[in-house]
Amino acid sequence: MGQIIDAAVRVINERGFNGASLQDIADEVGITHAGVLHYVHSKQGLLTLVIQHYYDSSTAEKDYFESHQPGGSEADKPLLVPEVCRRIVQQNATRPELVMVFHVLDAESFSPASESHDYFVERSRTTVDRGSGVTWTVPEGIDGAKAYSVALATLYGIEGRWLARQDEIDLEEEWSRCEDVMFPLPLWEGYR
Repeated sequence: MGQIIDAAVRVINERGFNGASLQDIADEVGITHAGVLHYVHSKQGLLTLVIQHYYDSSTAEKDYFESHQPGGSEADKPLLVPEVCRRIVQQNATRPELVMVFHVLDAESFSPASESHDYFVERSRTTVDRGSGVTWTVPEGIDGAKAYSVALATLYGIEGRWLARQDEIDLEEEWSRCEDVMFPLPLWEGYR
């Protein structure tokens, strides 16, 4: 199964999800089309496996929220929007190929006719809901859930620029500049 998912990542990065076929992936792995279908059931099933296996199974965001739950390693610390975003950036900076697959698949899902449309709509909704369902420590007058949603949207845009120009843009440095604008000091002093 792991070889199929690895091959899918390579083929999707080269051709996009819509341009990749299950036969291409089968050829890459050295098995039949039917062999791939046995494991993934459909092209949509492959998409879900790629995102779940590589991108969503262990994320900085998920780990951050879990560590702040009662009994977690950071349960006594405040939930800080800039801090969780920095952790996401640090993780994604180490896995550009996976971030690219995610962005390619997400962009191709914009059309309601896309096989992956519903999956990405629900994934986005879940992410926003997760940020709305916690008590953020933010400056007075700031809505933490909105700040988190805007920060994630900004991060998504920065990742797109970074993926296109990795030789010119350092993701962590670019995020740091944006953080200074979105969470300016002194207003965010002690909240970053």
